[in-house]
Amino acid sequence: MFFLSSRYLKPLLLSSIFAFGAISTTFAHQHQQHKPNAHDNHQTIMVMDGYARATFALAKTGAVYFTLHNSSTSPVTLSGVDVDNSVADEAQIHTTVMQDEMMQMREVSEGVVITPNEKVLFKPGGYHVMLLGLSKGLEEGSEVPLTLHFKEGEAMEIELEVVLPVKKKGEANHHHHHKDHH
Repeated sequence: MFFLSSRYLKPLLLSSIFAFGAISTTFAHQHQQHKPNAHDNHQTIMVMDGYARATFALAKTGAVYFTLHNSSTSPVTLSGVDVDNSVADEAQIHTTVMQDEMMQMREVSEGVVITPNEKVLFKPGGYHVMLLGLSKGLEEGSEVPLTLHFKEGEAMEIELEVVLPVKKKGEANHHHHHKDHH
């Protein structure tokens, strides 16, 4: 029979405990790491600073703005947007372009590519989502449910708050009443 003296047993036990702890920590850490892949884009795409601009009651169009952040290692393409039928008939990705010395909106049918670790802003004067055929005006404080569709096959459901347009310093509010000047 083989017996270890206490002088050898203590260092052996301590080294075994440390080795087991290190292996356990490594194993646990590997299982906590998130590895993005093509089937996991909804966790690598973040929607930030999103809102819909409030409209007047009889408006038939509205606009939605947000920032998309791709934290994955692969490009992702926003290919389309759906809106709940209770809000509008259709949602389209648009951009603003200069054509014949005039700013014009056009639909972006090819989608918007978000490269790895990039943020793409959907803002006035650039990319934005147009809501067409509003069932009623977008009222401040309400929410607009949207589904973002990505070319890679993923879909992301979001709800964005409706807010009043923010005025820049010195900018006139175009929704106030003007007095007639004779």
